[in-house]
Amino acid sequence: MWFLPSLQLLLFFFFLLTTVLSQQPKTPYQCDETFSFFNTDIAAAANLSHCRKLATISAELGWNLHNDAFTKNKTISTVDFLFSVVLAASTGWVAWGVNPGPVPQMVGTRAIVGIREMDGGDGPVVVATYNITGQVTLGCKLVNSTVEFSVSNVRSSYRAATGRVVVAGRLMLPVAEYDVRRLNHVWQMGPAAAGMVLLPHPLRLQNFDGVETLDLVTGRKLGHSNTALRDAHGVLSVIGWGILLPIGVITARYFKTFPFQKKEWFLFHSSCQITAYVLGTTAWAIGLALLRSSKYYYTILSHRIIGILIFCLATLQMMALWLRPKRKDKYRKYWSIYHHFVGYSLLALIIVNIFKGFNILRPPPKWRWLYIGNLSSIASVFLILEIITWYKFLQQQKKDANTQNK
Repeated sequence: MWFLPSLQLLLFFFFLLTTVLSQQPKTPYQCDETFSFFNTDIAAAANLSHCRKLATISAELGWNLHNDAFTKNKTISTVDFLFSVVLAASTGWVAWGVNPGPVPQMVGTRAIVGIREMDGGDGPVVVATYNITGQVTLGCKLVNSTVEFSVSNVRSSYRAATGRVVVAGRLMLPVAEYDVRRLNHVWQMGPAAAGMVLLPHPLRLQNFDGVETLDLVTGRKLGHSNTALRDAHGVLSVIGWGILLPIGVITARYFKTFPFQKKEWFLFHSSCQITAYVLGTTAWAIGLALLRSSKYYYTILSHRIIGILIFCLATLQMMALWLRPKRKDKYRKYWSIYHHFVGYSLLALIIVNIFKGFNILRPPPKWRWLYIGNLSSIASVFLILEIITWYKFLQQQKKDANTQNK
């Protein structure tokens, strides 16, 4: 039956979506040789009991809770920590900190920052504490300052061969402000510092994602993450807008009357477009939800604008099912021109925005190449069918000319 291939295609992409969402990286809680700082002197001195590979910028965190964190009527929780990340260049700064506020975020964080000021070989980095206030968001300089808890036993190192910075120390956190069972922590990396003034970090999604709530006793992350929603947004966009919609366009252009006439063309065309619209609109709605949950949406302004244009143009195209003039209507010719122009413009916007999405989410390279392979396949089908169309058209013209000459 004609719909079986499309049904199989949808089932395949549904399997692909569930596979992507189910294969979220599982973070180990125990320290082992998979961590870059394993078997180093700094890690040995910290006597780490838990380790985590953090979600962004290839950061790693290890810690150990002292016994005072479990005593009754305690006022202080003592935590040994170790933070490690690879600098993007030979100079820059790395930061890890805790936030006593209700949610993990940059503003309000008390951070321990390691600064690599100049090129050179291995050695320690400059370490200082920073109290990040709301004035930073207004453009004020971020300079080192004291924090309300004790930071001691600070150690640091830099390895030129790997570019990895390690900062370790001991925090004595007031129990009234910091709950080790639900600790908001933040990590970050920046390109450079002017003395002790930190220059701004890149405005990329990965930099804004360096926040989470952590249970230091069990090592588990608390709360929800936007990662699964972002994956769903990306996969549904590619399947709906990026695959099914072009297949529907191919069906309408090449199987309506010329060069191949199929009676089922409109049913297959409308089925592809409706399915693409449903999946694409779902992805768009997820994108709006993600936008609302982020305060840093200005970093993806162009992606958002193009996404809105795609939704609006796709909605116009869907209205063609009910507003299309009849075949003998005098306005049918103009409507067809408009419908084709909007359709091809929509395809161009979709391709541009999907690649913008890849640049924002930065998934593993295989997903970008998988889409490029799919796009190349669709473009090849377009090209082959277009060549066949022109060949048959020219052959038909030649045949008609010979008939007239007779």
